[in-house]
Amino acid sequence: MVKKVGKCITGDMCRVDSYTQDWFPVKMHPSTYYRRMDEIGETLQKSKGLYTELDLGQFVLLRFSEKDDLTSFYKKHHDHV
Repeated sequence: MVKKVGKCITGDMCRVDSYTQDWFPVKMHPSTYYRRMDEIGETLQKSKGLYTELDLGQFVLLRFSEKDDLTSFYKKHHDHV
């Protein structure tokens, strides 16, 4: 089951992955993601569309439904992506 919590899509990882597979992705190293989680969270909350966060072990995958949100994320966090 996939749920919408605010602007975040959550739920079973396989279903979320399937639901968001055509969205705009960003890969981050887990240590970078979790170290900067507060700053990243602020950026994600300001997104216009929906997003999801998938921890796949070797990297954390962020997906955005809107390309403008991806662009904004890169502008703010380009040093860490």
